Amino acid sequence: MNARTELAIPESFAVTLPVTPEVIVKLKLADGALTTAQSYEIDSTDMAQIVADQRNGYLKTITTLKELKKGFVKPAKDIIANAEALFDPALEELDLAVKHLNGGLLTWDQKEKARIDQERREREAEDRRIRQDAERKAAEETARAEAKAAEQYRIAAEAEKARQKALAEGNARAAAAAAAQVAVANQKAEAAIENGQAKAAEAINTAAAVVAATPETHQAKIQGNSFRTNWVAEINPGLSEDDVKLLIVEAICNGRAELFALLDLNMSACNKTAKGFEGRTNIPGMTARNSPVTAGSRK
Repeated sequence: MNARTELAIPESFAVTLPVTPEVIVKLKLADGALTTAQSYEIDSTDMAQIVADQRNGYLKTITTLKELKKGFVKPAKDIIANAEALFDPALEELDLAVKHLNGGLLTWDQKEKARIDQERREREAEDRRIRQDAERKAAEETARAEAKAAEQYRIAAEAEKARQKALAEGNARAAAAAAAQVAVANQKAEAAIENGQAKAAEAINTAAAVVAATPETHQAKIQGNSFRTNWVAEINPGLSEDDVKLLIVEAICNGRAELFALLDLNMSACNKTAKGFEGRTNIPGMTARNSPVTAGSRK
């Protein structure tokens, strides 16, 4: 929409509603009407006719006053209408501008959420890769350590056999040397295992630190603006309002009592039905009753 056309703005609006003698006379026609009406006691046909004539006179006065009122306040209403119209273009343009900006903010919010979600998925994938690499390195360090330890244990086992043989042969010096070799080999095996465990733990801890240090992306807050969910009900494609009404009634019949709140009893339509069918009215749970009213003539 293009910018609104510059309007000629008046400096003020003013109107005078003169209360003429004619207006005063017409208004005084109502003086004492209620007191007069309350004084009547209808106890005969003649009195009923008098009351009916009085009532009809009041009705004519009401018609006269309504017409007088309409003409009397018309200049003021015109002034009010023109005054309101002075603000309408500006309000309309500002409203359209706000709607346009709201649409832009909602679009930006959706894009930001999509971007942040994509970054989150990428970050999670990278974190998984870092952890998996660390686990692989830890497993490799553990395997290397176990291999070194196994070799040392093999050497210790062979040295133990040599020690046993030396003892059997009575060679104390050879037995002592073999025993020392067994001890050294066992120490190397244990050291290899400890070293492998330390390197494996270091790989896992380093990966955990890297993952923890990776900043998490958060959507920036816009001051003076907020986004909230706004769920609305929409009729499914291919269905009319009457189709939905029937489906709701069917659901209520099948036990969905909470849907009663969606039903609105239209008494105006019920009264029109009663006027049309009179005693033959057939509305479940309702009875057509004749409630007489009286009417007069304004002529």
